This record gives sequence, structure tokens and C-alpha cells, in this order.
Amino acid sequence: MHSQIAALLTASIDEITRRWVDDLRHNSRTEVHKQLLTADIVDGVKGMLASLAQAIELHEVPEGDGDVAPPPAARITNYKITNDELDSGEFVIPNSASAAPPPAEPPKEWLSTRPLYGPLTQARESAASLGRLRHKQAYEIQEVIYEYVKLRQEVLNTVRSPQFLQHASAHQTLAYIDRLLDELMLTTVEHFYNTSVRDLEKRAIRDPTTQLYNREFFQQRLNEELRRAVRYAQPIAVAMLDLDKLKFINDTYGHAAGDEAIRMIANVIRDTVRQADVPCRYGGDEFAVILPETAKPQALAFAQRVLAAMRSLALVVVPGDLQVDVLGSRVVNEGAAGAVFAPAPTISIGVASFPEDARNPETLLAKADEALYRAKHEGRNRVSD
Repeated sequence: MHSQIAALLTASIDEITRRWVDDLRHNSRTEVHKQLLTADIVDGVKGMLASLAQAIELHEVPEGDGDVAPPPAARITNYKITNDELDSGEFVIPNSASAAPPPAEPPKEWLSTRPLYGPLTQARESAASLGRLRHKQAYEIQEVIYEYVKLRQEVLNTVRSPQFLQHASAHQTLAYIDRLLDELMLTTVEHFYNTSVRDLEKRAIRDPTTQLYNREFFQQRLNEELRRAVRYAQPIAVAMLDLDKLKFINDTYGHAAGDEAIRMIANVIRDTVRQADVPCRYGGDEFAVILPETAKPQALAFAQRVLAAMRSLALVVVPGDLQVDVLGSRVVNEGAAGAVFAPAPTISIGVASFPEDARNPETLLAKADEALYRAKHEGRNRVSD
């Protein structure tokens, strides 16, 4: 029975997805939704249905449903254990129609297997990919569920033939297929939701332009890292970085060049820091980096590496369409008419450390800021402590 359904479902995958896509396009509320039924989505659904058919053939069941799915006739109902039986440990099951004894062995068609990496796992992975992709396409959760409702209808309509419905176990088999479809829908919804949560968390702590941490997250982590440094008697340093003459770049080459200069310094910082460091965009053209377990000499060495990396770059501006690129970080179109090579933007850096300069977060940050302004006062493009 299961093998026949699996074969029918496998042979009907293209027809099922075609009807599913036609139905969704007919009922889509906007043209954008019609366009979002991309080849990635359709191919993902086809792959998921192919794995679903294999899972049905192998009688796989979702985790937690048990390895055996007995028919309802095997269940014992309306029987209560008496106190005497409980004390003696001997139970006698009444021989009645409402309490028919189970068969000695479950029918072979109800035995189910769960391979370590079987078709059902592959189907769930396809369902998870669909959830992540629909979130990326800015779908609403109810729209994701609606698509599954339509897909369920197409699958069940395909297998629910008159010959199938005459089979003794048709009802249980339909319930089994319905349970597998539920599992796939829940997987898609779960990954859609988890991706949404991660995206919100990322937006809450990241600067949208540079993808570095934002100021609020920096303040939180500075408090945590300084408490840890005090507890374990470890050094910690803070570096404040400021882009020199950003207004000159904006006024001379346009705000596109200024934005690219900000992204450029962010990339340099990201490439220079260690995994344990906390880089952030502190505001405007100002950046800050927490350097845990770092004494002042090592923090100054970090600042010098950032300076050296910035000196090896240059802005390339194409005024015609405001294309901006960074020489050394991406390939520049040498044939672009009117390309302008802007002077390499420079930065000034101030460094302060615990315990030499301060013993609380506010003072440590203030000391790093003072060092930054000393670097600017002394001529910019340098490090001060």
C-alpha cells in the first residue's frame, strides 16, 4: 500500500507542483507574490516531495511518534485495574468487543524505520530551506502556512483515488501522510520564525551601514568585559578610531565616497580584530574596539596595524553614476570614463587600558577619547595613548 502511494506521488510531482503554482498565482494578492514563486522555491518543493515519497515507502515516522503505528483495533479501552489486581500483580483482561486483545505481532505494514539520515530528514531540510528563503523574500507567516495548505490539498487529492479509498487501511494511511505533511509545515514555520528572530537580534545590535556592532551593544559589552577583567585580574584595552576629514571627502567627491570610506574603515577593523574583540561603529565617522585580555603595548600594536592597512587603500570614484570602489579591496573597472582616484582617507586612533588609565567603563572610554583627540591635535593619521 505504502509503496504504491510512494510510486504514485513520485510520478505526480511535476503535476502537483504545476497545479500548486497555478493556484497560488491565481490567488496571489500582488504581482510581487507571483514573481516570488521562483525556480528556487519550485525546485525546493519538488525535492521535498521526492523525499516525502521515499519516506512513505520506507514507512518513516516523525521523531516522537514511535517506531510502530498500530491500527486502532489493537487498542484496549474501557478497562480499569482493580485494587486486588494491583496488589497481586495479576491482571485479567476481559474478553469483550470493547477490549479486544492486541495481535501478538504488529502487522508488517505498520512497522516503521527511522534511518540516521533518511528521506524524512532530507525532506525536513528542504522544508527548512523553504522557510529561510520565504523569510528572505519578506513573506508573512500566514502566507507561508497558506502555501502549505494548498500543497497539502494537491498531495492528498493525488493519492485519494477511488481504488485507494476502498482499501481497509485507507483512513489510517491518509492520517499518516497528513502527519508527515504537518511535520514539514512545522519545520518550515520553525525555521521561518528562527530566521526572523535572528534577523531582529542582529538588527538590534548591528549598525546597518557597516554591520559592526552598534553603540548600545558596545556599552553593554564594555561593562561585562571590564567586570571580567577585574574579577580575573586581566588587562583590557579600548581603541577609539575616527576618520580624518570626512567632510572634505563628502564635499569634494560626494556622499557616496564618504559612505564608502566609512565602510572601508569598518572592513579594515573587521579584518584586523581577533574573534574575542568587539568592534563597533560608535557614531558617524567614529569607531571603537574593545580588546579583552590586551595590555596597552598590544593595543598600540593593533592600532598601528589598522593604520598600515588604511594607508594601502585608495578611493576610486566614478562621478557619472556615483560608483565608488576601494583600490585593493575590490576589482575596479579600469575602462570607466571619468574615474577619479581620491586620496587615501586616514584615521586617528586613541588607546586607553585597564588598569593603567582607568578602573571603570566610563573613565576608560573617556581616556581613550582624550587620546584620540590628542592624535588629531598632533596632526592626525597617528596613534596616541
